[in-house]
Amino acid sequence: MLQRRFLRDVPLPEDLKAEEIFRAMQKTREFFQTIRENAGIRLDEIIQANNFSGIVSNVFTKMLGDVSVYQPYHDQKYPDLTHKSKGIGLEVKASNKPMKGGEGHNGHSGWHIVVCFQIMDDGDIAFSQVEIANLIGYEREFSDWQYQGSRRNSNQSQRTETYITTRIGTAKLRDGTVYLNPELVSITPALRRNRESLASVLPIPEYSPFSRKD
Repeated sequence: MLQRRFLRDVPLPEDLKAEEIFRAMQKTREFFQTIRENAGIRLDEIIQANNFSGIVSNVFTKMLGDVSVYQPYHDQKYPDLTHKSKGIGLEVKASNKPMKGGEGHNGHSGWHIVVCFQIMDDGDIAFSQVEIANLIGYEREFSDWQYQGSRRNSNQSQRTETYITTRIGTAKLRDGTVYLNPELVSITPALRRNRESLASVLPIPEYSPFSRKD
């Protein structure tokens, strides 16, 4: 299901190649498959959904470090990966929802990649989409991030406060779709209308899946 023909030519951080992203996806998928086949464990059945996404993110980060010049930096500090010699950062997030915007604890400036996946019937994962974009941090004018407060729910639990991407930030990520499996992700008329409504402030680039030339 993971196929090179679904790779797309979009702007990437310096010295990072789409093929390396693809190889990291392959190695991440193989990681979960190996655990299921050798240990008889489906991680999705014993780990709650938000933590499972975190594991996918961590594994992908490690695998991308294995195949590219972007090396793991810190598992709790920004960024997740940095260029070996040029100090360029790359933050990684995973989501079980395609066309997902960015989410993080700090809303930093720099490159962000969102790997979107689905859990298959056998417990393995399939990547549906990968988005990547260079975003403007919360401390800057015209930031691509907005603060997302947190309040207690009826069970008196409270999630961690985060930053999420604005409509512009989300559009930048969607435009930068470096991998898109059309068998798993559909660009609906509503998604297209949403993107076109922003075209006056953020023109749709030719490489975007929302481009009329696409």
